[in-house]
Amino acid sequence: MVGKGLSPDNKACCALVVGLCEVGKGGNVEFSTLIYNALVSGFCRIGRIDKAQAIKLFMTENECEPDLVTYNVLLNYFCNELMLQEADKLFKKMERSGIRRDVYSYNQMIKGLCNTNKPDKAYLLMVNKMEADGSVDAVSYNTVIKAFCKDSHIGKAYNLFEDMDRKGIAPDVVTFTTLIKNFLNKGSSGIAKTLLDRMSGMGLLPDCIFYTTIIDHLCKRGKVETACSVFNDMIIQGVGPDVISYNALINGFCKSKRVTEAIHLYEEMQSKGFSPDETTFKLIIGGLICEKKLSEACQVWDQMMEKGFTLDRAVSETLINAIHSIDYA
Repeated sequence: MVGKGLSPDNKACCALVVGLCEVGKGGNVEFSTLIYNALVSGFCRIGRIDKAQAIKLFMTENECEPDLVTYNVLLNYFCNELMLQEADKLFKKMERSGIRRDVYSYNQMIKGLCNTNKPDKAYLLMVNKMEADGSVDAVSYNTVIKAFCKDSHIGKAYNLFEDMDRKGIAPDVVTFTTLIKNFLNKGSSGIAKTLLDRMSGMGLLPDCIFYTTIIDHLCKRGKVETACSVFNDMIIQGVGPDVISYNALINGFCKSKRVTEAIHLYEEMQSKGFSPDETTFKLIIGGLICEKKLSEACQVWDQMMEKGFTLDRAVSETLINAIHSIDYA
């Protein structure tokens, strides 16, 4: 169980301990490293690090030396709990004990350093130690890239991304989505689109939710043409849009006073079997009101009510007031 990366829960640990004690009543029982590791993992899982460390000490006292799994389980706990001093001590102890640290060991330390706002130290560990040991992978890079982005050092993050390519480490979906989201947040939609194209070119396809996030972000920043390009790419790549995707682009058209294109998209989505939702109707009606196309707005309002939706007070009052202003003009 532990060997496959699964952690026993509290009940499993208790059952194991009780069972072993029962066996022990009939004579000596030899605890294997696997059993000890199961106990260490279980105690870490329930937050009893004191018990987990006691088990590790007990192993040594009973001539069953902790192995790589033992150390990695404890490293994972310390780094998740941001106990970096303890993690560092354990990390160094591994080397002194002749335990060869693997990529998982290093990645735990990388994670701990990044989660305590030390991405520069994580980067140095990666390039000075991990690369020398041949233990660096995409997960290592992704963790540091994400930390640099969080720390508003997107330039450093992008340089790391370029380093991956030079060093033959293939970026994955996580690498691209992290960078794309952060470049969009910074307003660098051109770079974000280039990364998206590069991602698709490598056969790494975002899902509908991620495409929609990009489209929505671009539309809110007035980059409607780029949003249309992403929307079309999405369809070409075989990732079908949903109602939310259509709404994001319809919103972009309406905000850019391109309500004719919004109407076209509104009709297209229905022809492809998508039923407009409440948001769709509100966006279209709002866009038509802004363009003074009140007759068409009323027609869409009728369609909305036929579908069982009601217009909220703010939009309905705006429409009614607009109609009255024409009547009394």
